[in-house]
Amino acid sequence: MPKLFSNLVSGAEPAEHSSQMVERFYRMHIERVESLKKLVHIPEENEITFLWTLKSFNAFTFIPFCISHFGHIDELYLSTYTVNRRIADALIREYDKGNISRVNIFVSDSIKFRMPAVVDHLNAQMLTRPGISLQFAWNHSKITCARCGENYFVLEGSGNWSENAQFEQYVLINSKKIYEFRKENITALE
Repeated sequence: MPKLFSNLVSGAEPAEHSSQMVERFYRMHIERVESLKKLVHIPEENEITFLWTLKSFNAFTFIPFCISHFGHIDELYLSTYTVNRRIADALIREYDKGNISRVNIFVSDSIKFRMPAVVDHLNAQMLTRPGISLQFAWNHSKITCARCGENYFVLEGSGNWSENAQFEQYVLINSKKIYEFRKENITALE
């Protein structure tokens, strides 16, 4: 324990240790996905599913949910107030594994002073990953758009891309028209 504590204090985290933590974190979400498969109907085209959760998952859980059902996410656009380091690392891991082709992250610019280490980390990771982009503006929306082949999913709700989920509500829609509308909203500042 002291070694982990000293690594956190100094800001240095061995790559192997970090990779193991991301793997455990992702497996935890896969377990949540397995329970969600029993409860959540994946909407067909132009169909909507409504969710009400209590600490059962956050907005990131939708990513392994899509990957487990469809094997790949062609495009991922997310708009959020905040994102934390473990979720950012898990997202980058899925990009590096080829499970996600394109990622656009639109986050509130307040993260620059609330969580500067996360911003620095994301900027550093993007230097070698041309398929990941990051933009900032005063943002409080929580929208995730994931195109999986011919499925155009939009997840909207109260949950951020962080690990403090409490009572959260989500609307999951499979609609190309709404996907394109939300994608345009998210990318308007590019």
